[in-house]
Amino acid sequence: MSKIRLSGMFAAAFLLASTTLGHAVELTAAHVNPPGEPSNTAFAALEKKLAESKTGLSMKVFPQGQVGGETDSIEQAQIGAITMTTVAGSHLSQFAPSVGVFDIPFLFRDASSHPWAVVDGPIGEEIEAKIKEESGLEVLGWWSAGLRHVFTREVDVKTPDDLKGQKIRVIGSPVYIDTFNALGAQATPMPYGEVYTALATGTVDAAENDNSGYRNMRFYEQAPHFSLTGHFFLYKVVVANADAMAALTPEQRAEFDEAFAEVTEMQRELFRTNFEEDIAFLKENGVTVTEPDREAFKAATKEVADKFTQQYGEELVQRIRDTQ
Repeated sequence: MSKIRLSGMFAAAFLLASTTLGHAVELTAAHVNPPGEPSNTAFAALEKKLAESKTGLSMKVFPQGQVGGETDSIEQAQIGAITMTTVAGSHLSQFAPSVGVFDIPFLFRDASSHPWAVVDGPIGEEIEAKIKEESGLEVLGWWSAGLRHVFTREVDVKTPDDLKGQKIRVIGSPVYIDTFNALGAQATPMPYGEVYTALATGTVDAAENDNSGYRNMRFYEQAPHFSLTGHFFLYKVVVANADAMAALTPEQRAEFDEAFAEVTEMQRELFRTNFEEDIAFLKENGVTVTEPDREAFKAATKEVADKFTQQYGEELVQRIRDTQ
């Protein structure tokens, strides 16, 4: 038997063995979240779990916007420069319009159960399929960014009238812009990384975010008036390059899915349990926390909700509202 043929047989045997046992694969993830934020904590935990992989998996995480903003992360996941990212549904809707249905103001009853009943059921499966069709990205899971609230430099927001004329930073999504314009504010789209400086310099009078982001990005230092408006519930969608995930062996994918399910449960629970701790911390640090009449804000944004309900379909929106 020739040496060439023999070496070819050894190469084929090695390839078969490496495929069976699982070739070494380093997954990469990027996100914009700071330390202390549940998505940051979840990806750090996933990286640690995969460091002990039995199938050859490992993970490298690039946190705090190291590869750019959320739009940049989506684009890099699409081309395979990174494997996955977690982004606000409102940012993902620029690439996959179907996910925008979840951004209708006051769509969700709470932040602890209603959102998960929706995305962990048939509606979530339908939206995931549409996201893949529209963007080419595979949805790995749905994480929480909680209910979003308003914070200002100088004004306690108790009613929609208190927002009149306030220049407020929002995510650059039509529904966010329309919602705050309907409340009488001046909606001002701006990258997340610029918000602190914009508040410090008075470029904007206000912004909106969840309690975790407000605390961990230290926005309270520049805008110490926090109003629990709860105008949107925001999903942090974890999306991945579909080809990269398809290249995993069945054993690798099973191990990844198990680890990912564990950190997903942790991430959601962190958001749920952190709320009271965050509010206590904020009050201790001089923040005025206001509990406004949310029904007044809901009424003021009804035309916006109706507009986007027509866009996404009354039947779908009613199914979301009715989900228990």
